Amino acid sequence: MLPLEVLPFSQNSPERNMEIDTSLAEESERRGVFHFRWYGWKELSLSFGYSQKALFETYGVDVPKVLRPTGGGILIHGWDISYAFTTPSGVFVSVLDLYRFVSKIFVETFRGLGINATFSRNKKGNYRQRVLCQLVPTFGEVVVGNKKLVASAVREFKRGNFLIHGSVYIAYNPPLAGKLLKTDPEVLKNTV
Repeated sequence: MLPLEVLPFSQNSPERNMEIDTSLAEESERRGVFHFRWYGWKELSLSFGYSQKALFETYGVDVPKVLRPTGGGILIHGWDISYAFTTPSGVFVSVLDLYRFVSKIFVETFRGLGINATFSRNKKGNYRQRVLCQLVPTFGEVVVGNKKLVASAVREFKRGNFLIHGSVYIAYNPPLAGKLLKTDPEVLKNTV
């Protein structure tokens, strides 16, 4: 089994958090190790999936924003605790394989804490059609009822190594979220 290096919790700027996650993915491949870290955000901010570059560049908002090295939709940070897990190549055969592995750990952990987490069976959700990550859980995501509990995004790099990172909300302000995400706060109340 390959070694797992767990980093201490830290709070950073949006840019620094993404730099660390990308650097850990590169180091996992170079050294043949896994990395895991929990982290926070120094301030309320938004992150955009790498396929949202055009939206990221034109999205007007009064908080810092950052482009993630992974996919997915817009996420609010500062109310969450985020995680990153990186792997060397040859361990997971696909994005889906890694996603299932990590999601299973979250479901089992939350159940151990008395939270009735399950896997979403919603086959109608499609993050590629959604600007906002948290609006509709897609098949296999970690949910409680029909609310997304863990928002995750994955990237497979050219050499076959992976980065999966995401967020678990520990607080949430639907009116402010609605303003930042340009969405009806009532819709957001039912999603997180």
